[in-house]
Amino acid sequence: MSESDNPKVNPWTVWVLILIMLSGILVYYSWLKTIHRQYADGKPPLLRPVDRFRADGHKGKAVELFDTKNKFYLVGYFYAGDEKEALAVCERMKKMRDSVSGVTDVTLVGFSMAPELDTSENLTKFANDNGYTSEDWIFVTGDRDRIRTYMNKFFRYPGHQKPDEYRETETDLYARELRISLVFQSDDDEEAFIRGVYWEGIRKGEVKNDETLTDDIIYLTSNKNKSTQQKIE
Repeated sequence: MSESDNPKVNPWTVWVLILIMLSGILVYYSWLKTIHRQYADGKPPLLRPVDRFRADGHKGKAVELFDTKNKFYLVGYFYAGDEKEALAVCERMKKMRDSVSGVTDVTLVGFSMAPELDTSENLTKFANDNGYTSEDWIFVTGDRDRIRTYMNKFFRYPGHQKPDEYRETETDLYARELRISLVFQSDDDEEAFIRGVYWEGIRKGEVKNDETLTDDIIYLTSNKNKSTQQKIE
């Protein structure tokens, strides 16, 4: 092959690629420093913005989510058709809510992994049978693709379906989702943000950080009150 057959690489192209890579590294490093600084200050980090969401609620009427400032949302993901797995998630959410019983405006939101099976009627029965009847609870159903796309995009909840060989019962269709997310929008935020992701920490190597929810909400409540006081003054 002659030298004329060898493709020539423009040195400017190489430098542009290097600069793009360096820019990406700098942005990532800056993000890590910001997160580290926020944690060091005791401030719950702004992990990801969350779009407002309108869906069908378990009470047979539409619900609006993540559209109210100074409201806390604890978000879980489960399939109510498997009561054992669903209770594991909901009881954990209830326990986390009870840990901040003195705080008002906390809503517990359970998104269905299988809304085509978890109809409003089925979710209402699940709620009534297990005592989740207060106004604090919202169970979400509706269009399967829309809900799963939303949960995967904003909460990174894929809703993995279990292979047949790993199912313990006929209703054991989905892997339990161990994460609970805290969503909050302050007066200064233009949109709601995920302010904490909490793990149950059952398996080796998982972080067990449910207790940090109390500190996170106390911090956000304290700053909310300071902001309100400043406006009054």
